[in-house]
Amino acid sequence: MFDFKPLYAPLPDSKRYLERIGISSIDGPDKETLDRLVLCHQRTVPFENLDIYDADAYISLGIPELYDKIVLRRRGGYCFELNAAFMGLLISLGYDCYALAVRVVWNFPDVMPISHRATVVTIDGVRYFCDVGFGGPSPQNALYLDVTGFQESGANIFEIEKGKSGTTIHRIVNGKRERLLLFSEEPCDPVDFLALSEYQSRGRDSMFRKGRLLNLVTETGSITLTGNVLKIHDDGNTSEKTLSDEQEIKASMEKNFGLSVDFPLKAID
Repeated sequence: MFDFKPLYAPLPDSKRYLERIGISSIDGPDKETLDRLVLCHQRTVPFENLDIYDADAYISLGIPELYDKIVLRRRGGYCFELNAAFMGLLISLGYDCYALAVRVVWNFPDVMPISHRATVVTIDGVRYFCDVGFGGPSPQNALYLDVTGFQESGANIFEIEKGKSGTTIHRIVNGKRERLLLFSEEPCDPVDFLALSEYQSRGRDSMFRKGRLLNLVTETGSITLTGNVLKIHDDGNTSEKTLSDEQEIKASMEKNFGLSVDFPLKAID
């Protein structure tokens, strides 16, 4: 008998989750608070695939397991984990929200399988797109889902376009539109992401199994670790360093991402 109840379980402790992302108290479930939650989450909980790539561990999407990993053990995760946990937090705070299954089209010329999860939040009849689990140029606040035109978010400008193939989020780069995400606006159930996460975490062709990927938003840019190459993006400038061994990689992860793991890391050729 399958037990899907953990996918729908209430968050064990919303106060402790808020403390994990650097928030001591919040106001009611409004747009301003939602923007704050998104940004603080992105700046404190890293996108990371260490369990998938380095530990070859099973990825649970149950809320109690995600709470243990992200809040108690102060880890990060990838989109199916981060946005599931974040939606659990939003529900516990009184927000009306549902999950989206998203196709990443950024830098991909061909049709790619659905590999991402995001969240739609409705406040006073207005819908917003939220994402705390995209390892790329993600909006750093909630975007208006049903508004046309440019929307500034952090250092980026986004535009939402609705068409026959679905809703597309574009980033404006040098005056040109760059496709990022494509999705249907139909709600998805938490159980719907089990098969998607299973493929992305265990599938032979999954990008998450091909290399170490870490990303964290900062006040002036972002920090990424790809394999053993650390890049710090700071006010338009980028510095790069190749880390030499496991000890240096782990030290860098703790310093730059707040991550500490007790399993060995794969060697990078």
